[in-house]
Amino acid sequence: MSALLSLIVCLAGQPGVCETIVPGFARADTGQGPTFFECLGAPGQDIARKWLSENPGYVLRRVQCSVSSDPARLRDQIASPRA
Repeated sequence: MSALLSLIVCLAGQPGVCETIVPGFARADTGQGPTFFECLGAPGQDIARKWLSENPGYVLRRVQCSVSSDPARLRDQIASPRA
């Protein structure tokens, strides 16, 4: 099982306009996504910080970690189009 990190972010200028982002992340050693504990811990926070620094027009509302045996399918279910 692998974990999928998703970020609920809102436009900084319009806090009512929010979306779910699934940042692309793969571990350097295995190419796999984060484990559930990595998702919940410091590595997950680092991923969120990096995404926010690359997208300064957004503010973070929430970080979510989901577990699935089929991460590609889970990603399709969670991700939403950009605002």
